[in-house]
Amino acid sequence: MAGPRHSIRLIATVATAALVASCSGVAAPAAPSTPTQAAASAGAATSAPPGGSWPATVPDAWLVVGRPAQPNLDVIEASTAESLMQLPPVVPDLTWGHLLEATPEGDRTVVRRLDIASGVDDARIVLDGHWRLPTIGSDPASVGLSVDRSTTALVEDAADATSSAARNVSRFMVVDLSRGRAPKLIELPGSFEFDAISPDGGALFVVEHLDAAAGGHYQVRVVDVASGRLQDYVIVDKTKPDEPMAGWAIEQQRLDSGIVLTVYRGAEHPFIHALDTVHAGAVCIDLPATRQDDADAAADWGLARSPDGRTVYAVNATIGVAVDVDPVALSIRRTSTIAPASAAIVLAKFGHQDAGATGRRVVVSPDGRRIFAANRSGIVELAASDLSATRRLLSGTRIDALGITPDGKGLFALRHSDGRVVRLDVTTGAVVAEVPGSGYDRLLAVVPWEP
Repeated sequence: MAGPRHSIRLIATVATAALVASCSGVAAPAAPSTPTQAAASAGAATSAPPGGSWPATVPDAWLVVGRPAQPNLDVIEASTAESLMQLPPVVPDLTWGHLLEATPEGDRTVVRRLDIASGVDDARIVLDGHWRLPTIGSDPASVGLSVDRSTTALVEDAADATSSAARNVSRFMVVDLSRGRAPKLIELPGSFEFDAISPDGGALFVVEHLDAAAGGHYQVRVVDVASGRLQDYVIVDKTKPDEPMAGWAIEQQRLDSGIVLTVYRGAEHPFIHALDTVHAGAVCIDLPATRQDDADAAADWGLARSPDGRTVYAVNATIGVAVDVDPVALSIRRTSTIAPASAAIVLAKFGHQDAGATGRRVVVSPDGRRIFAANRSGIVELAASDLSATRRLLSGTRIDALGITPDGKGLFALRHSDGRVVRLDVTTGAVVAEVPGSGYDRLLAVVPWEP
């Protein structure tokens, strides 16, 4: 999505104006706070240049970030923290060139697709009620769009969902973005959450909670979208059909093949629930158990796919485990044990974790050779060839989220202590710049446009 700076700025202005105009009756998103000079990271191995100014030799980039209590996102220029575009939660394509959004407008919700390059909306569908794009676990990235981009599934917003829960009903809205079919309201008796949608949008997969306990037992069910009917059968692990499922969803990877991988904190050990949304089947892939699996650190699992799509990496750098998952055979090919982040980390039992929606914990370099995993004491770099730990960056600094530039030369990291974003040079491992301002709680992407 490369293009002249001025054209993207113009499109960003048009897109922001359209967003505010479409939200009549709703306050416009708050602008980012005034940039302040950046401070050096306490405990970091290296620090940004004095004064926090962005060095002229460091390439600029555009970041998708968020702030506490603000559901909307900002696309900012890293060097200045200037807001280029304000967006509601969106489902992007890989280039962030095409976005799907569901925006409140009074008592209705407007669903539309935006082409960033042209600023043109190719769908604008108005729904009664308050609906939003779903999320999975602690990952703030929105989901719900089918692989063929023809259909989206929405869930109720918080207030309406609470009302439905009081009536022991779960409600979903499935929208045909081509307008070939009317939006389909699906009401299910019981407690259900969105899990996935089939590649063509014909089937909705939902998690049915069987008890009220956090991380309690659940099962995966299928809804035929055309009829709105919940199928009688339950999707079980075909290798262990009698084993009940229980756990807390953390993060999800959706593959073009229709396979959806969700990493869970299990009561006994972590696992990946591999759901085949084409054939309505599933396999549970057990991840290595360690002595810390019943602790807060179990929430630090992250998933990332290789650029060629042939590998999905599951990494928990806090407890020191990296796994190479074959997304076709749905099995573990390799496992690596690396030294945990720090023996001094104080871990809490389940239910008391200090975790929030921050963004991706694991990213893969564009050339597929390096894996970067954030943890509670820095960043671990792994070699994709053998999953060995090759470097540790920002030692002693808790990192909540990572983003890598399209050329693979720059790594952005969100610090937990102050909500600042720093840029590291991948070659040297040094912090070479800081984004002005602080208080960010989400880093979702480095947008692959040309600044």
